[in-house]
Amino acid sequence: MAILVFGALLLVALLIVATLARRRGNATEQDSVAESIRIHKDRLQALDEEHQRGELEDTDYQQFKAETERALLEDTRKASDTDPGRAVPLVVVVGVGVVIAASAWWLYGVWGAADAVEVRQNFIDLATAPNPTEAQLKETLDGYEALLQEHPDDMEGWFRLANMQMELGQFSRAQPTLDRVLTLLREGPRNAEDESMILAYLGQTLWAQEQVEPALERFQEALEYNAQNTLALGFAGRLTFELASYRSSIDYWTRLKRLAGEEADTQLIDEFISRSEAALAEQGIDYEADVGPSIDVSLALPTAWEGLPETAVLFVYARPVDARMPLAVRRVPVSARQMRVVLTDADAMGGMGGLSGQGEVVITARVSFEGVAEPAPGDWVAEDVTLDLSEQNSFQVDLEVRQP
Repeated sequence: MAILVFGALLLVALLIVATLARRRGNATEQDSVAESIRIHKDRLQALDEEHQRGELEDTDYQQFKAETERALLEDTRKASDTDPGRAVPLVVVVGVGVVIAASAWWLYGVWGAADAVEVRQNFIDLATAPNPTEAQLKETLDGYEALLQEHPDDMEGWFRLANMQMELGQFSRAQPTLDRVLTLLREGPRNAEDESMILAYLGQTLWAQEQVEPALERFQEALEYNAQNTLALGFAGRLTFELASYRSSIDYWTRLKRLAGEEADTQLIDEFISRSEAALAEQGIDYEADVGPSIDVSLALPTAWEGLPETAVLFVYARPVDARMPLAVRRVPVSARQMRVVLTDADAMGGMGGLSGQGEVVITARVSFEGVAEPAPGDWVAEDVTLDLSEQNSFQVDLEVRQP
């Protein structure tokens, strides 16, 4: 909006200068009017182009277009007037133009995005500097943070700032920034995956500041929102090991290993599990994690997945053969044509007890255009696959989601 105000004031300045200059004498009047008409026509063309590019809102476009067309009509009428009027001194013409242009620039600095332009330039300078200094980094991030203070509800902006602070190792500064992001996130529609991600990042900042127990609490809270948050699982396993809670560390790392899949290199995870088992063995304890069945579901979506609305959500769930209530369910945004989801007891729904202890179950998937759990006409659905969980604990399933 500020740039529109600036542009409008400059347009007024041009109109006034053109009008005053037209009256400077018989010899220059017709040329001046013709120039003013050309300016209006160019302005109309520029307004049309800005509107088509989406840089100008409909209301402003109609207003500026109407003003310019009126001015064009008036100058066209005056072009046929043979009375040039009284001459105006050149100094007055120049003076008025300078005053109005200076006023427009001052208002742009006060109301407009001059501070944003400066911050952007700081980022450009930082990116192009061969050896950026600590002072440059601090100035850039301080400027960005000051700019965000003018927009306290800009959640995406605060999240970008937190990411930059973490990448630069400024974990003590990133922590309150992430707290702000979490607050803003919880003020809007709740999203379990996003909350889990921010909580895991907060845990990471606390861990970097050697606050082990508060960090572990954040990671555990992140897993309550998303039991398959691999970042939280990895750190939770590490921190519980440091706190000598070896059973918990084995559970966390075993869950992480299952999520990694059979083809992944899990040598490092196996080493962590072995160290925890050895620590328990020294205490005379023989412990093995029991995480229940794991169903690795690979999904193929129609080629039209890219045209789905932003509200579209993929539901993958397991239910008893003779019941509709899911035993376990995963709700994830549609992000690609080929997707992979792992169902475990951590995805249990209601009081059904999850997948453990079950016999035959049906595995299926559905894309909801509105992101709701209840089936609706037009949903994309996969053909059911039946598994017998009493035979083994680890399964691999391929599902093809089809359009109706």
